[in-house]
Amino acid sequence: MDNIKIPQIKTKLQINNSVNSDVAEMYLYGTIRKAYWWENEEDCINSNGVKNMLENLNNKDVNIHINSPGGDVFESIAICNLLKQYKGHVTIIIDALAASGGSVICTGADKVIMLSNSMMMIHKAWTITDGNADDLRKVANDLDKMDNAVLASYKSRFIGTEEELKALIKESSWFTADECKSLGFCDEILDEEQDPEEPTQEDIKNSILNKYMNKVKEPQTTTPTEPKVVENKNKIAIQNLLKNIGGIQ
Repeated sequence: MDNIKIPQIKTKLQINNSVNSDVAEMYLYGTIRKAYWWENEEDCINSNGVKNMLENLNNKDVNIHINSPGGDVFESIAICNLLKQYKGHVTIIIDALAASGGSVICTGADKVIMLSNSMMMIHKAWTITDGNADDLRKVANDLDKMDNAVLASYKSRFIGTEEELKALIKESSWFTADECKSLGFCDEILDEEQDPEEPTQEDIKNSILNKYMNKVKEPQTTTPTEPKVVENKNKIAIQNLLKNIGGIQ
């Protein structure tokens, strides 16, 4: 992931389901992976553990707090799809970080809430492997298919074109809460200052594009080709947005 090391997060897979509350609280903290045979399900974030906790809620609404650096892509997709199929209302609250597979899980919620200092990261699938040239080519092809599966998850929320989304995924993009809201990855920022004339998500996205367009120098030309200059500025502006909004090279 472009030389970025995500810090360890202490594992916490827990459910608080009080009979006196209409909403249960679930905590998904740590790495997403299958539990080893000697472990308990609560020792990591895994689809089987989440499935069992959801079944015990009897379709009660649930707030899911997440703080995860990511992990296994298929466990992440499985949890995402479990949330999509759950009959109760699912709200995910990003307490600090929803990176990689953690961001995939978020796409399964009915509502995603962030704090102003929480973040999200999306990137292409990666792995560690060995073998001969044929083996490595097959792994690369398999990773491309995993990227398409992840893309399908993000598309359900992303405000923009598929081409823009693919570019952001390719750049291993890190997003602030404001950026997530403008791109459709979150619905609400819990501690955001409310503006009586708050712009729509589309307005915010357009303002980001305009911000980068204003920084673009007009190409020098000796012939009057004004429409082409505007077209070039738009392309460069989008490229600058995709580069700067990710924050990682």
